[in-house]
Amino acid sequence: MNGRRISVRSLGYYMLKKAWVIIILMLLFGGLLAGYKYLSDKKEADALADEEIEAGFDLIERNKVENAILHYETMENYQRYLNTAPLMTVDATKENQTIVEYTLELKGQDRLTSTGIIENTNLQLLRAYISENIIMGDLDKIDQEYTKQPYLKELIWCNNTGSGAFTLGVIETKTFPNLSSDARKLVETYMDQLMKDEPRLNIRAVKEYTIQVYDGTTDANQKNTYNGIASSRNSFMNAYNGFTPAQQEYFRRRTGYQPENEEEESTGTGFSLKFFIVGLMGGCFAGICLCFIMLYLSLKNAAPEDYSDNLGLRNLGLISVNGKKHPYRDFLAKKELKAYLFDSGEESVAYAGVRLGTYCQKHELKEVAVLCSESREIVEKAAEALKKELKKSDVELHMTEKVGTDSEALKRLISTGNCILMEELYGGNRQKSSELLQFCRENEVDVIGGIGVVELTL
Repeated sequence: MNGRRISVRSLGYYMLKKAWVIIILMLLFGGLLAGYKYLSDKKEADALADEEIEAGFDLIERNKVENAILHYETMENYQRYLNTAPLMTVDATKENQTIVEYTLELKGQDRLTSTGIIENTNLQLLRAYISENIIMGDLDKIDQEYTKQPYLKELIWCNNTGSGAFTLGVIETKTFPNLSSDARKLVETYMDQLMKDEPRLNIRAVKEYTIQVYDGTTDANQKNTYNGIASSRNSFMNAYNGFTPAQQEYFRRRTGYQPENEEEESTGTGFSLKFFIVGLMGGCFAGICLCFIMLYLSLKNAAPEDYSDNLGLRNLGLISVNGKKHPYRDFLAKKELKAYLFDSGEESVAYAGVRLGTYCQKHELKEVAVLCSESREIVEKAAEALKKELKKSDVELHMTEKVGTDSEALKRLISTGNCILMEELYGGNRQKSSELLQFCRENEVDVIGGIGVVELTL
């Protein structure tokens, strides 16, 4: 597995750490499979019930139900319009609308022969600019909130008499306080374009005033909406109350309607324990496979044997950095680390110091540099402790763990000529470690051996 030998205990420890992956996949697979089974059963049950229900009444009875469904959908459309249209929130007796009257005139000697053609053409263009919603696209350029609101076009209206008069009206609302000024600005910009295209045309505002919204139109629109809801509801309710039980069931299935005095009947489907359990088993298997894939792709050091077996270095010891003791520490790690760990961090540092110090004295080395693939706090802590210990052997330890990116550390490493690789066993990066070792070989830097660091929080 990626060139590593992994003990059963290391594998067990890794699986315990990744148990959350397995649990999540188990719940996900179980929920999806049970949900799919529920929806599949429900769809099948509904289809079968519809067939049985339709078979229970003839064409005339079915047409009566379809007609009632049409009234129900009409009521729903009215209700949707009532809930979303800005015009339905306007108080027709209190709120105002801004009115601007414009006049269109022609310049030149041919006014008498041309009027009625050019004027009427441009009046129709102005009317189309508003009534055909061209203005809505321009409003979106000013503020996208305008086009997010359905039925906003009902707040803007226009009128032309066909004799050179054009009227723009905008209903004011608290939701869109700038609608009046924005709409007028766009309409007059369009007018400017018309005058640019036809130099003889002159359009100017002759009157501006504010009146109450109540002119019969808005009030009637609101009343018609409420009346439409009531009328459609009465129509389908009268029909529904006269239906047979089979017709009522068919109507409910088609519309989703549920009378207040009736409880929704069970479809005969429910939570499938069997499929949920099957999903849990499948999720467990998928989780274990995923963990193996993650372990295979992982570049992290897996065990103390990595130094000798995979990196080709002599093992100089294992420094423990004591942390909060895990209740399963002894079961998970004691035998695996027994040959390397002592009962305290001080003893493990002393052991590594003796082994490295003896080697340095034997080869008359006074300086040794430190390399590691990941600069982590526990590695720095272990290196500082080892540095103090090596002073007993008159050996200076230099921290150059950032040699890959730090030019000063690079110079120090090459000038020293000797180094050790210090890595956190479950946090180092084997790929980067290999790259550092290759760098040392290319630059004739002797790598004495490796020292592992472990934080005992297993």
